[in-house]
Amino acid sequence: MKHLPLLLILLACATLSAQDKQDPAAQKLLKEVRRHYDTPTAGQIDLQLTVTLPEQKPSVTKGRLIHQGDRYHLDLGPQAWYCDGKTVWIHLKEQKEVQLHDARDQAGGTSFLTPKDILDRYDNGDYTYAMQGSGTENKRAVRYIEFKPKDRNDEFFKLRLSVDARKPEIVRFEAFSRQGARYALDILASVGNVTVNPSRFVFDPKAHPGVAVEDLRLN
Repeated sequence: MKHLPLLLILLACATLSAQDKQDPAAQKLLKEVRRHYDTPTAGQIDLQLTVTLPEQKPSVTKGRLIHQGDRYHLDLGPQAWYCDGKTVWIHLKEQKEVQLHDARDQAGGTSFLTPKDILDRYDNGDYTYAMQGSGTENKRAVRYIEFKPKDRNDEFFKLRLSVDARKPEIVRFEAFSRQGARYALDILASVGNVTVNPSRFVFDPKAHPGVAVEDLRLN
């Protein structure tokens, strides 16, 4: 699972760059997806992460994400993330350790875990994107948008976003590494307008006795 934080950092993919000449159809679809997820209410998503490394069996982990604006709680197997919009707690359950990061610090794996944040990176102009046909993912008809990094030294040579063909919902996100690794994040089910106690987004050390806290914030 050591690759998991890296994937979640690199899941950031989608504010539209007006400065680049992008595929108009892909740009239109991404705007629709953004509007769909741009809501002040909380949402719940059941997801599955599959990590496939060269010459190894795929590693599959299922989890649940609760998100509301800049706040989220993700429980994904041996790791869990909490974010109240300012601080991120990464709970390494097996190590009985919690790492604290500033929510603005991308190196902490902090800002790209929710659908909102999957749609927050293209303003920097790092990618070109275009529609790439249609297919089926998780028994749902989807439209594909592929992203290519402008930097040839980028670790990933291609990213692919699968969007439901009938509504602007993300179904799957994939990242393809130049070293042969492949990461896939599947959204299995989603529910909107759920009621969430704000305490859900904050790690409570009292609920996890014996956990060691490591503060990695710069300030």
